[in-house]
Amino acid sequence: MKKIPFIYIIFSLLITLGACNEPVFYTIHNQPPKIEPFIGGGPTNFVTFSSKIYVASGRSIYSYDGTKWEKIPVQPGGWIMGLAVTSANLYALCLNSNNTTTLRKSSNGSGTGTGNWDDVTGDRGVYDRLQSVYSANNMVFIGAGSTQGNSTTTQKTAVLYMSGDTTYAPLTGISESHRLNGVANDGTNYFLSTDSNTIYVFNGSTAIARTGEGALFTGIINIGGNNVVAISRDSGSLYEVTASAITALGKSFGGRYSTGALAIWTNSSNRLLLAGRQDSLVYSTTSGYTYGYMELELDSGGIKSGANFLVPGNTDASFSSVNNHERYVSTIGKYPVNHLIQASNGIIFASTQKNGVWSYKERDGIPQWNAETND
Repeated sequence: MKKIPFIYIIFSLLITLGACNEPVFYTIHNQPPKIEPFIGGGPTNFVTFSSKIYVASGRSIYSYDGTKWEKIPVQPGGWIMGLAVTSANLYALCLNSNNTTTLRKSSNGSGTGTGNWDDVTGDRGVYDRLQSVYSANNMVFIGAGSTQGNSTTTQKTAVLYMSGDTTYAPLTGISESHRLNGVANDGTNYFLSTDSNTIYVFNGSTAIARTGEGALFTGIINIGGNNVVAISRDSGSLYEVTASAITALGKSFGGRYSTGALAIWTNSSNRLLLAGRQDSLVYSTTSGYTYGYMELELDSGGIKSGANFLVPGNTDASFSSVNNHERYVSTIGKYPVNHLIQASNGIIFASTQKNGVWSYKERDGIPQWNAETND
């Protein structure tokens, strides 16, 4: 039998794939050259303080003034686990070299002069490890944990809170098995999301538990006015959250997971809820790139009637945060996103899980998602 040269086999396969999978090649064609991020690694959440956006990665905090990112002059020290803000201070949760954790604050966000980094202290009780920090409406909440008096597989958890900018104390009414993963405010109440089916309502006294049947919450956000929604891990299902109840809204990703990233995008009178999406844990050759984020149309009253989650650039949408679906798919659509924020100049920033800070803006005359280079 005469052997067919290997190069002919490859050529035939390319022709076959090209004939059957034109969208794949079209998507590749729309993929801009990947660039190296100015802020690499797995960045923290974004916060806005004194008209600047802040984010941290590793041991460094960076600020964005509307033009470019720069590393702040004096760092708080340690590995930065998360950021929070009040009107008076920027807060950084730090893992120190001796494996302890400290919450530090700066009144000017630079760590210099009168804004030098100060330790925030208070009553931790037995909760020796600070795990996360979140803020809403000038209140700071800290997730804390302890293994004291427990087996290594059972960790006690708590929520500490600061009613001012000085000290923290344990919040009563919190289950010792629920870890804090987000905070929102409706103008009256604070809603504390946990990695369970429970969200706590706090109005200045004891926290009260509210449950969403079957949910495992990953994030929470105020979408306007007194409207607060939370998102669950499985299928990215949305829930309305009020002081009295948690109600499923019938909006979901449908088969993909939520990363917990939630942000509001605006353009003139148009508003969208952006929600980070992660691919199914079960591999499929037909799933394609299904990371990035999804969009849900909002109006002045909250979620627009009849709106559903759509992939950015979907032709069924009235508008989108991007102008090209295929370019979205071939860029940020390939990476899990942990945090999102839109700057006042309209640029969207994303903290990816391990590929640094990305942004959606015009590059070489083309609006596109790519790593933020600070050029």
